[in-house]
Amino acid sequence: MTKNTTIAAIGVDRGGTWTRVAAFDSALRPLRAAKFRTGPDRSLPAALVKAVAAWPGGEEAPLVIAARGVFSRKWKKPFLMKALRGRLNLVDVVSDAEAAHFAAFRGGRGILIIAGTGAVAFGGRPGAFVMTGGKNPPSGDPGSGRWLGRQYLAMLGRLSEAGPMGHGRCAAYAANLLRRARRGHAACAALEAAAHHELASLLKEAAGRGAVKAALAGGLMNDGAFRAGFMAAARRALGKRKVDFVRAAMTAEEAAARIALLRRKTK
Repeated sequence: MTKNTTIAAIGVDRGGTWTRVAAFDSALRPLRAAKFRTGPDRSLPAALVKAVAAWPGGEEAPLVIAARGVFSRKWKKPFLMKALRGRLNLVDVVSDAEAAHFAAFRGGRGILIIAGTGAVAFGGRPGAFVMTGGKNPPSGDPGSGRWLGRQYLAMLGRLSEAGPMGHGRCAAYAANLLRRARRGHAACAALEAAAHHELASLLKEAAGRGAVKAALAGGLMNDGAFRAGFMAAARRALGKRKVDFVRAAMTAEEAAARIALLRRKTK
């Protein structure tokens, strides 16, 4: 049987460093892919058109963009929808959290815990999320990279430096804290454990009652030792309740393409 080479959907993962674009057939088998450095948002429409227009059927295929800041920067979705109207079949712009949630739970229910610069939990299912945390208080979301970075600077007597820093620069100090914790620095290890406790409390608050199915994302969770410590703290916090930690079964761009098939429309 001849493999179907017709593009059925296209997904875009708009990451902080790279933007990845992938086309799939109706069975979600990969057909085409492109990658380019992430630039200013205003440059994205032209870059996407350049990549996708070269693919037979690419301009007509339903396309979804998953990007950071869609919840907080309300202008992003209407800007992209307007800029690509009549050029590509953009059916939706979703948050990177929605794509990550879909990648883990395939559109079903579950809790996505993101621990990076900030810390937030998304419960429910895409399109009907219940958000817990992510309020970004002056001290940082408890357990987040920014919170850990501020705690580390305070330990060094340098907390006054945190104010002028951007959130990302402040969160970068969390990596220094974790490195020192791995080398046996007691105060840094105690702060890491405090972050585990705060994130476990966030999960417990988001989980409500009953069994818990959770997926993990964000820079802190990419650290294996930190992730293991959090998972142990979460199991303690949830007591005898069943806890199932799941891994993403697909890339963010494939998740976006699957969402595109669900929300496809005709131009």
